[in-house]
Amino acid sequence: MRIFPEIPEFEEVDFSQYSTPYGALLMAFLDSGKTGLREFEEFVEENGGTKADVGRFLISIFQYPLIRYRRYGDESVEVPAFKIFLTLKGWLNENNFENDYRRLLHSFVGYLVDSRQDCGKVRLRIERNIHENRLPANDRSGGNFRREVFQRTQGEGQRNA
Repeated sequence: MRIFPEIPEFEEVDFSQYSTPYGALLMAFLDSGKTGLREFEEFVEENGGTKADVGRFLISIFQYPLIRYRRYGDESVEVPAFKIFLTLKGWLNENNFENDYRRLLHSFVGYLVDSRQDCGKVRLRIERNIHENRLPANDRSGGNFRREVFQRTQGEGQRNA
């Protein structure tokens, strides 16, 4: 994935079923020979797009591995999904799309962190990331959300040590 050359794990993700309304733009970017998120952002804007278009495309790239994970049990998407999640956090916040980041956080956690199953390394990383960033608990999640995350993080860390 030339938009994210710093995430080599994307090479292992099967994008054969990926569909986006930005397909023509993506192909034009790939044909341009450019690489990197900043270059993609500039390319989109040079071709009449907006930062919102870039954000929607990036979110779709993020959502695709989540779907592959849940629908097909494709564990090869765990690491790239986590890495793009962190990249998106920075990009969305930097470009004033904080609400989109919050929705992504809930989507990500909802897809990969399910208390009924063990989701491997990603679950532990997400929970640690949430705890370390001290994200405020969503009122709908209940008041014990952060405490539960911290306890699970501590327990997972001890089991994986």
